Amino acid sequence: MSWRDTTPEPVQDDVDNLLDSALTLAEEHLRDRGEFFPFGLAVDREGGVRVIDIDAPDAQQAKPMIFTALSRMRGDLRAAAVVTDVALPETASSGIEIHLEHAHGIAIGVIEPYSLADGTLEAEPLEGHTAIRAVW
Repeated sequence: MSWRDTTPEPVQDDVDNLLDSALTLAEEHLRDRGEFFPFGLAVDREGGVRVIDIDAPDAQQAKPMIFTALSRMRGDLRAAAVVTDVALPETASSGIEIHLEHAHGIAIGVIEPYSLADGTLEAEPLEGHTAIRAVW
């Protein structure tokens, strides 16, 4: 059974749009800079998507700080995502990791393995899994 079988279509749309926005922005940063600092995305009550940047001393500290910021904002949000650049040791590659949550109750983790050479990004198929809620 897929999460889509029990999730209302408007919630699916929020999660799908947030995932698309997260991948687009992360891939753009990778092509332009070869890396990216963790960031958050949020869907507000009106459906607008906004980027949540955190002034953190390093990438490792940024991820929990983004979760904290999103948790504080959750009353004004429908959905949230935390996006990080991760190493995938089992395949000796890198990946865009996206933690997605919706106020409706779902939490999903998605990883897009990728390779980057001379500004060319080669993305692999997405891998999804159930995640533990950290915002709601």
